[in-house]
Amino acid sequence: MINFMKHDFIIDKIELACFVGAGKGTNIHKNRTSHGLAIFLGGDRTFYFDNKKIKVEKNTIVYFPKGSNYTIKEKECYDCYAINFQMPDNVIFEPFAFKVKNSSTYVESFKNSQRIWVKKKSGFTSKVKSELYNIIYNMQSEYNIPYSNSSIIQPAVDYIHSNYYKENISVTELANLCNISVVHLRNTFIKIFATSPIKYINSLKMSRAKELLTSGLYTVSDVCYLSGYNDESYFSREFKKFFNITPCEYAKASRN
Repeated sequence: MINFMKHDFIIDKIELACFVGAGKGTNIHKNRTSHGLAIFLGGDRTFYFDNKKIKVEKNTIVYFPKGSNYTIKEKECYDCYAINFQMPDNVIFEPFAFKVKNSSTYVESFKNSQRIWVKKKSGFTSKVKSELYNIIYNMQSEYNIPYSNSSIIQPAVDYIHSNYYKENISVTELANLCNISVVHLRNTFIKIFATSPIKYINSLKMSRAKELLTSGLYTVSDVCYLSGYNDESYFSREFKKFFNITPCEYAKASRN
């Protein structure tokens, strides 16, 4: 989830904005042709992805990755709204569920998108894009609210952001900065950021690598070292694992 919440989104195309009534739709999906966000207004259901199970209840937004396969088992059916879209940067995130606090704000954007899509007036796709950007903005803002309450690990967070691309940072080092145990640091980090300290650091490295490659000013070898890696082969494998594309392929696509 953290990668989605930290990503700088570019929406290439809206494929569909729709309302799905309770009990409607299909329960088996294979090789999705687009990314999707859906808000479930009630009910009780479980999504089974290839390597992940997600339980979804009232006022929860689910992200569906492009290319994913999943089945749905519903204990209690309820309505939902969905927006399917394309992104030009080939990024793929893990599927996740995000329970929202102020559901009315999100529901309004999803409903507006569906109404605009059905009417198809001039400029309707641009308007739906703006609603989708608004949904993503609200999700990212809400997700990052805990950051202000993370004083216990703030020294570690500050150190990570200042040094993640300069050196190999150990969890022990971070725990010592906060005067807490490694276990306490890791558990608090996961509670606040929904990921471990090491994965958080790797996410920052990958975001920096992507920005440097997009600039077109650096070679892949340069980007490797400027992002905090010492082994270009390892960097390339990690980049491919993270973005589903190699650094060379991404650099070439960015130039085009």
